[in-house]
Amino acid sequence: MNMKIKSIMILTLILLTLIGITAIDAETVSFANSTFTIPEGYVINETYSDSVVLSNNTTFIVVYSGEVVSIEKARQNRLELGFRLLDEDNYDADGIEINQQNFHKFNITACIYTFTKNNKNYIITYTIMDNQDIPEKDDNPVTEIFNSLS
Repeated sequence: MNMKIKSIMILTLILLTLIGITAIDAETVSFANSTFTIPEGYVINETYSDSVVLSNNTTFIVVYSGEVVSIEKARQNRLELGFRLLDEDNYDADGIEINQQNFHKFNITACIYTFTKNNKNYIITYTIMDNQDIPEKDDNPVTEIFNSLS
């Protein structure tokens, strides 16, 4: 009898562990022949053939894949629309060459990441309110998208 109780308890613990693992499994989204993991705390607002819009309580992320005009032309277009360039940086993130332009308009900071991964062009726009700092690499939800894009 004692063996039956132990067996039931072990099966229950295994079941609870499996349920816990399933709950931890991150949600992915597919679009434009690409897939990425949705950062923790974000939900999908809209999915289009070439882009996905994500949001949490305070920020938005738009992931686009497709034709990209030159980085210089895109910067100039934004400036002509009244956006103020805060700064720009080119850097390597795990073998991906990224151009990051940070703009400001309407009390919003827009961080625009342009890069190519797996022979596909991407632009990720991450928008935050004025009172928020741009998160560092490990805390930035865009980093999770970079790393999981396939």
